[in-house]
Amino acid sequence: MTREVLIIDPSLRSADGHHLGVLQRFRTELAKLQLDSVTLASLHMSEAFSREADLIPTFEKSIYYRSQWTREELDEGAQIFCADLRSKMRGLRLRPDIMIFPAADQATVLGLAQYLERYRLRKAPQILLWLMMAPHYRKAIDDPSVAPLLGEYEDAFAALRRVVSDDSRIHVCCETEAMAAAYQRHIGLEIETVIVHKLIERPRERRIRRPGDRIRLLCAGNANAAKGYSLLAGAIERLNRQRNDLEFLIHGTVEQTDNPEGKRELQRLAELAPNVKVRTDVFSTEDYLAWLAQADLLLQPYDPEVYRTRGSGVFAEAVKLGIPVVATKGCDFSRAAIEQGRGVGMDAFTNEGLVQAVLVAADRLDEISARAASFAVSLGVDRSLETLLARTVAAAEEPRGWLKKAFKRYVGQRPPGVATVPR
Repeated sequence: MTREVLIIDPSLRSADGHHLGVLQRFRTELAKLQLDSVTLASLHMSEAFSREADLIPTFEKSIYYRSQWTREELDEGAQIFCADLRSKMRGLRLRPDIMIFPAADQATVLGLAQYLERYRLRKAPQILLWLMMAPHYRKAIDDPSVAPLLGEYEDAFAALRRVVSDDSRIHVCCETEAMAAAYQRHIGLEIETVIVHKLIERPRERRIRRPGDRIRLLCAGNANAAKGYSLLAGAIERLNRQRNDLEFLIHGTVEQTDNPEGKRELQRLAELAPNVKVRTDVFSTEDYLAWLAQADLLLQPYDPEVYRTRGSGVFAEAVKLGIPVVATKGCDFSRAAIEQGRGVGMDAFTNEGLVQAVLVAADRLDEISARAASFAVSLGVDRSLETLLARTVAAAEEPRGWLKKAFKRYVGQRPPGVATVPR
């Protein structure tokens, strides 16, 4: 029996960032299991992008929609999500056995619970949810002001568990152990740590620097406010006064970000010095990986308040390629790399903090590069997503609990000589 898979990402609206790459990874892994899928994404995408990426425009609001952070705003977001989902499910006559949410939040979970309660499918699907950010996407998860938002997660998951009535059909994942531990106390379900990154089967070929070659320091991704692009210009100016062997390759898309100063920051960088190269275009997966692979050092001067428990797709892919990193201390995604000498930590989220970390990393480049390359080789192929999906598909093929019980009663009550398999 063919299983129907529905992927839901209200925040996917363009090729910027990691949303499209994550979707492509899901589709690749599902294809290995001989499964196709339908993807419902943002209503606010171009017709060309919708067609090229095979997406169905659906949702009015993304997981970044909130500004007031009130319960009323949460309830409104959940209701809108529920209505948008209902409209497409009815219009397309979708009856999914598996629902995958690559980036969920409290409004998404609550809206899903409302949908399942009001418009029940023939049976509750297997549900996979990734919690990618803290409850407030601009604050740390342990910020005291975030406590009411954690309460929203408690209420949303309580509603979902009640309507599904079988916790084994709800699978929750995070990309960092710190975020999984923080959420698990509030949602009442076990959380797995599963990173969904672009397909990288093996580390890059080790880049050999010849005499006179500059050290390449590289950035990639969306120029969001928390990613420290505002620190780069001042830090680069100071670094250029202290060393003459550095080259800066800065990529940052500026259209779909929360940083109104992004365009100005990237323009200033483009005009800063001859050893600074800036790109703001949207990369294909192949171009993105090629851009990363040329780095000697990945720069991630991220705000540790925002990224204390949050993962980084760019970092995960750099690790698999064998690239050392300069990152702010206090970010969980890079903690192990810094502790193991595969990267260098910034002591402070400031221009000076970035300057000092880069100077240390440049002086120790051979050492940290060798450790990063060795670690990448030791990783092998990450099968965690593949295993999770295979397990979920197998679970979707099992009869529901009530059907099992009914069958057992039938077997126990059947007259002698009657076949044991109901027909």
